[in-house]
Amino acid sequence: MERDRRADAAAAALHIHPNTLTYRLRRFGALTDRDLSSTGALAEVWLAIQAAGALGLTD
Repeated sequence: MERDRRADAAAAALHIHPNTLTYRLRRFGALTDRDLSSTGALAEVWLAIQAAGALGLTD
């Protein structure tokens, strides 16, 4: 989301190959039963990550 859903820019910021990022997002979606191509599902995951960070549950 910070890179406007641009996989190449996000991968560069994470210092990984774009295909690696695509695979990891696809794998996350499969494990959580979320279709991350859906704006609603992506927003739900994003908000959950932000909430976890605000509560000190992430690094």
